[in-house]
Amino acid sequence: MSRAQLRLLVGGWAPPPPGALPWAGAEPRARRRAELADAFPAEWLVVPSGRPQRRCNDLLYPFRPGSDFTWLVGDDEPGSVLVVDPSGASTLYRDERPALGDPLSLIDGHRGAFWAGQPTPSPVVAAELGLAVLPLSLLPGVLADARSGRAIHGLDADVDAAIPTSDASAELPRTIARMRLMKDTHEIALLRQTAADTVAGFAALAAALPAAVAHGEAHLEGVFARHARTVGHGPAYNSVVGAGDHATVLHWMRNDGAVRAEDLVLVDAGVEGAERYAADVTRTFPVSGSFTLEQRAVYDVVFAAQEAALALVRPGAALRDLHAAALEVVGAGLRRLGVLTDEVAGELTDAQAAVRWMPHGIGHMLGVDLHDCTAVAAEWMTAPLEPGHVITVEPGVYLSPHDAHVPGHLRGIGVRIEDDVVVTEDGYENLTAALPRSSDDVERWITSINARGAA
Repeated sequence: MSRAQLRLLVGGWAPPPPGALPWAGAEPRARRRAELADAFPAEWLVVPSGRPQRRCNDLLYPFRPGSDFTWLVGDDEPGSVLVVDPSGASTLYRDERPALGDPLSLIDGHRGAFWAGQPTPSPVVAAELGLAVLPLSLLPGVLADARSGRAIHGLDADVDAAIPTSDASAELPRTIARMRLMKDTHEIALLRQTAADTVAGFAALAAALPAAVAHGEAHLEGVFARHARTVGHGPAYNSVVGAGDHATVLHWMRNDGAVRAEDLVLVDAGVEGAERYAADVTRTFPVSGSFTLEQRAVYDVVFAAQEAALALVRPGAALRDLHAAALEVVGAGLRRLGVLTDEVAGELTDAQAAVRWMPHGIGHMLGVDLHDCTAVAAEWMTAPLEPGHVITVEPGVYLSPHDAHVPGHLRGIGVRIEDDVVVTEDGYENLTAALPRSSDDVERWITSINARGAA
């Protein structure tokens, strides 16, 4: 490149836009950082956003920050690191990517402004986040001082090398997880919107059922992915789209099978919405719009199990109580259907034997992570529910085509029904209540959607 070309490339660029005001997520995050500092007085705490992961050759996967970082900071810049110093002050160390006018903006294919977009100046980021921002180049010296501190490990090799893994460090993610369990009003509003967006995505799926007969499970996966990316960051996780026998596979994510008009199709999907909050919803649809007698019989068992579990959601109950209630209903239902017999159950109660056909828990915490706060899962699975907890309630029955205990006319039927629920002072709020659950309501809903599509 000639000097004249270089002068042309680096000159004549407009200055960056003026500063911004703090965004709505800044205040709750400032409060969270202060609470975290109080939990570890006079200590260094280091929370990285993470690094992009390589997809192939010189191509990277789209970046998603670590969830603890998202919850405490809310910035999406790769390589950033939040440091809370012993005084309790928080500082964000952020990559200052090459801006337009810098020769590196053209040369650096991952970070340069020509390739990745003009970077937001640090003062603007600081104003938006309500947080001190310094160049990432200063971080090594800070990490040297913080060597005896605590860090979130596994996201940033530089942080991992600077602060050794220890029992002390291991307590940091557990403490953050305990804090994240209790959703504030800002978070519940975000989860409510993400749930509404997911409900709309399921309506799009129902409208796409006729086309799926020609194009298969992949078509339904694509319909939801397009919707999720339109209203949010995209799907919150790899969607499960299982038609026919595939509905009996709990996490069928290949989504490459055929869809037949006589099938049930199980879809487990959710939008990742604003500030990375997730929804997690499952519905099981009759592709034709009407359940067969056998499909309805199994579906109604799962619906009754969910009703039994939901009836217990209130402060003081535990997820294991919900799980036990659901298994009681599933066991009794499988007995009526002829799946569970004395010979099959043996010395087990029907509820105990039902785990063969419902081999997963009744639900989990939900938030920035799909499976939220797993660092303390052993605690919240048995602890009493409290107002502000957000959980899924998701019983299922999976009658594999290969299961010799299942009567032939029921084999290949899989059903799961999953809703997102906020525990309130006197019960719960079902964030996904707008999505029909009973077999009659599901049929009416699909019929009405098909009628609108034909109009």
